[in-house]
Amino acid sequence: MSKEERFSEESLRRIAAQKVSYRYSVRIHLAVYLLVNIILFAINFLTVFPIITFQTSWFLYPLLGWLIGLSIHIASYIMFATGVYPRAKRGVIYHFTAYITVMILLIVNNLQIIPQFLWVLWPGILWGAGFVGHVIIYLIYFKSKMTETGDVTSRKEQAIEREMEKMRKKMNR
Repeated sequence: MSKEERFSEESLRRIAAQKVSYRYSVRIHLAVYLLVNIILFAINFLTVFPIITFQTSWFLYPLLGWLIGLSIHIASYIMFATGVYPRAKRGVIYHFTAYITVMILLIVNNLQIIPQFLWVLWPGILWGAGFVGHVIIYLIYFKSKMTETGDVTSRKEQAIEREMEKMRKKMNR
């Protein structure tokens, strides 16, 4: 049975409707993000007009903090739209998205507060090591493999199936 035969017209229509709904929610989130941050930039610019420096640019904090949520929202939509189903793979993508956007926020914070001392290297290295460990665990333990029927199963699921087959054989003896 092919994948095309597994889905009814109704279920495909429901999936398409969800995809359109999620796309609109991302567009609304992006539009509100841009509008609010333009207003915050204007307020910041007008309140510190004579002395505009990197240190007086407080609008960067809500801009970058909100960027974390927006980027995860966009990543969620892209994963849904492209059909990234395994939770382990989605976890790696979320981890990477959060790592990049939070590190941007921390770098800006570091440069505004104490540019002489790069304390941002510590969370960058340690969280980066955690991310590398996450990827290694994913590649070793959760890497998907296509079966003969076209289904995607992880190594863990394959091991469970092998154990169940062994148990069935023992019971049939």
